[in-house]
Amino acid sequence: MTANTADFGSNALSALLRALGLVALAIGAALAFFFAFAAAVIVALMVSGAAIAMRFRPRRRDRTVAGPEVLDAHRTPSGWVVETAAKRKS
Repeated sequence: MTANTADFGSNALSALLRALGLVALAIGAALAFFFAFAAAVIVALMVSGAAIAMRFRPRRRDRTVAGPEVLDAHRTPSGWVVETAAKRKS
């Protein structure tokens, strides 16, 4: 009987496959974390962009639907006095 130096046992093959699986799992986890971080950055940019847009250009109100805008309201001994935009123009 001669000893074969290139004889790989099932234990060595199993360990190699286990190591390759662990490397594939690590690469997959790194990719998942990378894409999750990229998605979080994109969402943060969208939210901050919307906040900036709302700050510098607020939505216009439809003046026909709502009542007059109240500029000032205060109580007097005879009742409430309410100043509206329509009163101020005249």
